[in-house]
Amino acid sequence: MKIKVGSKVRFLNEVGGGIVRGFTDDKIALVESPDGFEIPVLVAELVIDEGNSFENPPVKLSSKQQEEVSRKVKPAISFEELKFVQLKGEVLLALKPENIQLLHVSNFNLYLVNDSNYYLNFVICTFDKGAHTMVKTGLIKPGAKSIVKSFTQSEIAKINEIRLQGIYYKHGLFQVSPMVDLNFNISDISFYKIGYFTDNSYFDSKALILKKEEIDLKKAFEKLSESEIAKVTRQKETVEKKVVLQSPKKESSIQEVDLHIEAIVDNHQNMTNGEIIEIQLNRFETALHTAMQAKVPKIVFIHGVGNGKLKQEIVNKLNRKYPDLQYQDASFKEYGFGATMVYLK
Repeated sequence: MKIKVGSKVRFLNEVGGGIVRGFTDDKIALVESPDGFEIPVLVAELVIDEGNSFENPPVKLSSKQQEEVSRKVKPAISFEELKFVQLKGEVLLALKPENIQLLHVSNFNLYLVNDSNYYLNFVICTFDKGAHTMVKTGLIKPGAKSIVKSFTQSEIAKINEIRLQGIYYKHGLFQVSPMVDLNFNISDISFYKIGYFTDNSYFDSKALILKKEEIDLKKAFEKLSESEIAKVTRQKETVEKKVVLQSPKKESSIQEVDLHIEAIVDNHQNMTNGEIIEIQLNRFETALHTAMQAKVPKIVFIHGVGNGKLKQEIVNKLNRKYPDLQYQDASFKEYGFGATMVYLK
C-alpha cells in the first residue's frame, strides 16, 4: 500500500510511529507523532501500520464532535503545495458602492482582491492631514477577495489616498518578489458620479477598480510602423515650435472648485435639499483638504447665489473647523456674487 498524506505509519527501525502530514520531497515524509511533533523520516523507513501500537485506541465521536474537530485541525500541506510555482497574477483594491442606484446616500465597501496564486501578508492604510491611519492588516489566500472596511459618504470624502503594502509568499518553494507598495490618490474622484464605476471581472456589479497600471513604452514603440513613427515625430516637432514661439503663460495660483450640484452628481432630480447640501459640503471639504496638502495659496469655491444657504454653511464650517484660514467674497468681475475665496497661506 502506498504511503500518502493521512496514512498511519510506524517506524521500520525504531519504536513508535505516527500519521503522515506532508512531504518535503518524494523521499522524505513529515510524520506527526502522538505528542504533536512533526518528524522528517525517509519514506523507505516507514511501513503502513494496521494496528494502534503507538497510540490509544480510537474514540468514536458523534457527528457534531467530528465537525468541531475538523474546524480545529489545520489541513496538512500536500506535496503539490510544496512544488515550485512562479508568482502569477496581481493584487488590487476596489471600492464598491452598496447601492449603485443611489450613489448619493450609499456607503462604499473597500475590497482587497488577491488575483494571484500566492498568499499575501498585507497592510492597508489611508492618508489624510499628513499622516497614515491603519485600516486593516492580515493574510489573504490566493484567488480570494475580502471586504476591508465600509466607508460612509462623509468618511470617504475626507480620504486623500489609500495605500496597500504586502509581501507575497507560498508554502514550500516560492519565488521571492519585491514588496507590494501601491498608493492610490482618490481625492479627485467624485463618488456621486456613476461614470467612475465600471463593469469588471471581480464583482457582479459596477465597482471602482484600483490597480497598478504598467505601460511598456518600448514594446508599444516597437509595434509602430515607420510611417506612424514619422507622424508622431512631426507632431512633436510642431508642438515644440509652437511652445518656443508663444510667450510663456504665468501659471495661475488660484484653484477653482465648482460646487453646483450638477457639476458633482449625474442626476439630482430625486434628492432632497438636505441631501444636496450635504453632497456639496462634502465636496467643499475634500477640495479644501486636497488644496492644503498641495500647498495651493488660494482656492475659490463657486457656489452660486441661490437662497444663500450653501454659502452660509461654508462660512460656518470655515469659522468652526478652520479658524486660522482667511476668506472673502471672490472677485465680482470674474465670479459675480456667487463665489468665496479662501486663503491657504
